[in-house]
Amino acid sequence: MIRFEICTSTRQWSRFTDFYIERRASIVTDYPVSLVLRDVKNYMQQGRAAIIVNERDKVVGIGSFVLGLAEAGYEHKEIAVLGNSCFSEEIQNNRTFIRGLQVLAEQILEANPVVQEVRIPTSADNVYTNRLYQKLATKHHSFETGYGIFNVYSTPFREYAELCNRYS
Repeated sequence: MIRFEICTSTRQWSRFTDFYIERRASIVTDYPVSLVLRDVKNYMQQGRAAIIVNERDKVVGIGSFVLGLAEAGYEHKEIAVLGNSCFSEEIQNNRTFIRGLQVLAEQILEANPVVQEVRIPTSADNVYTNRLYQKLATKHHSFETGYGIFNVYSTPFREYAELCNRYS
């Protein structure tokens, strides 16, 4: 049985961070631990995060978001930006992934009931996530980083939530 835990305790944040550090290269090649820690701090202060735990109490996935745009000092709280999410292979191609998106949608709405937009950044080199996010959203823009080009997809929150709930 899979369960979702919203990170509120030190233990949950620790498990989230450990999973993120272990799998960071599958999200962004050569992503340093220092940036993982910066991301986690931002999720804690500006958004929320969750761990997905299997029946053996092993973390098999993480998801997160912030409200607001980092480049604007986290202003524009009407925009939720999904964080680097990662899933073990055992749940990548099943309903647990969609349920994870639903949990994020619920948490976004609870954190800001007037949220208008969801943005989803991903490495331009990650074929899997780009193909997936093109199904959920429209490409908003791209930008250069020290780790290559990133694409940012955007969709109205209402459409994101409807898509997630379509599979429940």
